[in-house]
Amino acid sequence: KFVRFFWPLVQALKELGGSARPEEARLKVAELTGVSEAVQTELLPSGQPRFDHHVHWAKFYLSKAGLIDSSRRGVWTLTDKGLAFPTGTHDGALQLFKEIHSQF
Repeated sequence: KFVRFFWPLVQALKELGGSARPEEARLKVAELTGVSEAVQTELLPSGQPRFDHHVHWAKFYLSKAGLIDSSRRGVWTLTDKGLAFPTGTHDGALQLFKEIHSQF
């Protein structure tokens, strides 16, 4: 399910000037996707919000794809590749996920 947040996360970081703190990025993704407050606060059995978990997994895969750099603690930054990357389709996001996942 987190794959659906790939492109909104890239778009959110673009709209936030190319980088943001995770909380800023998460809020922008929620705004762009229309995720309700109720969905944003739904918890996993671990106690972590499911929405936060999904956005962080999207960031993880986009980092592995070279679109996001998170080497600075507490900041997610689009790489040059990420800035130039066109927003794709859900099928494109699934393909990117499969390519990155196959590397593990």
